[in-house]
Amino acid sequence: MLRYLAHAAGVLVLVVALAAPAGAADTVKLGDLPAISNAGIYIAIEKGYFQERGVAVDIERFASAGKMTAPLATGQLDVSVGSPSAGLFNSIAGGMDFKIVADKGQVRPGYNFIPLIVRKDLVDSGKVKTLKDLKGLKIANGAKGINLDYFLAKMLEHVGLGYDAVDVVYMSYPDGVKALASRAVDAAFAPEPWGAQAEKEKIGTRLFVTEDVPALATFQVAAIMYSGKFIKERPKVARAFMQAYVQGLKLYNSKGGLKDAEIAGILAKHLKLPVETIQATFPVYLDPSGKLRVQDLAAFQDWFHRMGWVKETVAMDRVVDQSFLE
Repeated sequence: MLRYLAHAAGVLVLVVALAAPAGAADTVKLGDLPAISNAGIYIAIEKGYFQERGVAVDIERFASAGKMTAPLATGQLDVSVGSPSAGLFNSIAGGMDFKIVADKGQVRPGYNFIPLIVRKDLVDSGKVKTLKDLKGLKIANGAKGINLDYFLAKMLEHVGLGYDAVDVVYMSYPDGVKALASRAVDAAFAPEPWGAQAEKEKIGTRLFVTEDVPALATFQVAAIMYSGKFIKERPKVARAFMQAYVQGLKLYNSKGGLKDAEIAGILAKHLKLPVETIQATFPVYLDPSGKLRVQDLAAFQDWFHRMGWVKETVAMDRVVDQSFLE
């Protein structure tokens, strides 16, 4: 009888264990700015890589990376995506607590995912053929003090023009494409898929690309950022998030990027665009290990400082922490 009761008790413990719910996933609040360079994140979500590591990603969409800075610094966001900007460096210099932790997009030869889009009628008429022809034109850019200001300056510098040779106006990337259509601007600087979308609508041409300019042919563009609170209070979750993200990067590279039907389908779902538009974009280079080009971040800060947009420069070890990639 005792042996029977012991056996029954063991079975009961097993049944209870099997019936018990699995441990709750750790929620990571992610600030998102839709772009093809988010491929590693979107792939990791759709392929279940975060879930496999006990991470639930709670996405909040933002209109610009700048709007994520305050909630990231206070820990309302754990992770954000975006690009280095004057505001980012000023925030860190002012004591805000967050770090750039991984690559989220680079330009390299053949990977020109931030083209300068020129109005189609100006290209068709021959008014704009070279970068020198941009002189005096109105160019839309996403926001003042972002990395695309730097890229535009380097493109102009390449042909002997100063940054003040053009009239830069600031608006969201979708609004920049609309401004091309209404002829309110002559050109727009925007990351993909907006260039592909402008060509699809026959309102713009991706006329100038980064590899045309030696100083920009290989350069860091976008990054993943962690809040200081996330780093300090939940380092295991921060590492699990990064492992899932890097797994997404590796799949992106192993399958050939956006030309792969599955990868393009994932991007189309998250960006709410046709697969054909995704596959027509100029591709983004995503480092398979997630490593950043830190020297390029320093170059951004130095230029922003020369422009007077960054008042106090900070050492890169206050800006970057790549330890979660190790």
